[in-house]
Amino acid sequence: MVALFSVAAVAAVTLMAITGPVGWDAQICRKTIQSLRQGADPYAAGIAEQHAVQNPGARQTQARSLYAYPPLTLPLLRLLGRFPSRLIAFLFWAALAGGLLLQLSAGFRMANEDERRWLPFLLPAVAFFPGLVADDAVLSGNLAYILYGLILTAAVPGWKRGRWYWFYLAVLAASVFKAPMLTLLAFPVLLGKRQRYPAAGTAAAGLLLIAAQARIWPDLFREYLATIHVMFDVGHDFGYGPVGVLGQGLWNQGLPYSSETTMMYLAFAGTVGLLLLFFSYQAREEMLSRDLWLPVALFGTFLLNPRIMKYDMAAITIPMLLIASRGLRALLQKRSNGYPEVNGPSNHRLILIGAACFLVPNLLTVFAPAWWPVELLVLLSILALSVRSLVRPQAEVQGLAIPADMVVVPEEIA
Repeated sequence: MVALFSVAAVAAVTLMAITGPVGWDAQICRKTIQSLRQGADPYAAGIAEQHAVQNPGARQTQARSLYAYPPLTLPLLRLLGRFPSRLIAFLFWAALAGGLLLQLSAGFRMANEDERRWLPFLLPAVAFFPGLVADDAVLSGNLAYILYGLILTAAVPGWKRGRWYWFYLAVLAASVFKAPMLTLLAFPVLLGKRQRYPAAGTAAAGLLLIAAQARIWPDLFREYLATIHVMFDVGHDFGYGPVGVLGQGLWNQGLPYSSETTMMYLAFAGTVGLLLLFFSYQAREEMLSRDLWLPVALFGTFLLNPRIMKYDMAAITIPMLLIASRGLRALLQKRSNGYPEVNGPSNHRLILIGAACFLVPNLLTVFAPAWWPVELLVLLSILALSVRSLVRPQAEVQGLAIPADMVVVPEEIA
């Protein structure tokens, strides 16, 4: 059945690629390679296109033509430009498919023994539901699928054996393309021991790389920053987290958004950070199951990203699914005399309620004016279920401590 579902998923992706748009993010790199071959400035060309656009309906399409990666990536594109375009395209899409499979493999390793019985049946569908909401982001060809595949694969030896070296190297390399990925350095700090200094050193190295680009290529770096500015001002490409939704709403009203979104990020990231530190302390003191803490730590770390996009949520779809399953199970736990029932809710009841919770946001996307407010509700719901799933073990431990008035002592012992 799993093999059949996998074949059906591949066929569905292929059909979607043939009948609809595909590779709209990958086209950015292709156009940039062409510009570099012609000796043009890719940043200046993109900004010029944006200022030439007057039709508001074309804004989103034009915004995707912006090359928003730092100047350090341009030498790599010049090198790729020496090879045939078809070869580059084939290798890129093969790497993207491999990155997606690596993401699925790393997410599967977070499941416990019971969850591994049903999770394989859902893995083929994960690509179609980034963040548990239907979308065709997998066809975008965004580089993040490759980067997250490498990062999550490098994280597996870290959370299993405490070997985080490859994770730090992967995050540092990914930050060359996407600087906000440096927020992922909080993950080993939450899970591992004595990881603060290695994480801080890697973050410092990433910031030094950014500063070095401003020093080595000052003109290109200024154009890069201008490109980021245009991406928000014209393309309103804010993301789908609380910061992004606030920025989107202010932009739609024609209001300034810079200081407001900054304050929102500090408030939201600060709240999430305090929750993560609290549960991290409990996990270190063995008051919290490490298996329960692992997907929550990864999910919370991704929430620290100031601009959460669909391809970011695609990387944490499996952890979100595990958190939702565990949180719903905890919510449905029946209680007797104030103590949780050991066996918990039936699987049939859990499946029905879980399916309903999954269908509601996906049906809302059909009638909602945009995808982003629905996904924000899903993210906040998973965050709430994260807290519920982590406080559950303490309640269970207290519940298994049978009250004195319920203890029946055999007559022989009495």
